[in-house]
Amino acid sequence: MMHTINKVEYLDEFKLLLTFNDKKTKVVDLKKYSKEGPETVFYPFRDLEFFKSVKVDKHSGTIVWPNGVDLCPDVLYKIGKEIQEQENPKKPLARRRKQNTVRSVRIKASAMTKKRPKKF
Repeated sequence: MMHTINKVEYLDEFKLLLTFNDKKTKVVDLKKYSKEGPETVFYPFRDLEFFKSVKVDKHSGTIVWPNGVDLCPDVLYKIGKEIQEQENPKKPLARRRKQNTVRSVRIKASAMTKKRPKKF
């Protein structure tokens, strides 16, 4: 089956979240390409802002950068790590702050109303 990419999102460092035509979503880490030398087309990937400028080319069905570099969607599909719908690789869940409960309020109130010894 030939795969095409419908959507791309930058995650962090050199990771991209790709949504394919079969509705599967995969995380692809392209860090190894950022280490390529100046003689390669991947050299601009060292600049993270350039790397973030990735777009989906609807005509070719893959991702492309402003310098014309594109990657085969079938290869990206193969190397990508599939995520489940419940997972959200973008942001970790925020921890809820402990809310004051009735019990903790009573304890605080009783501690404040205790009589203190008088100073002479």
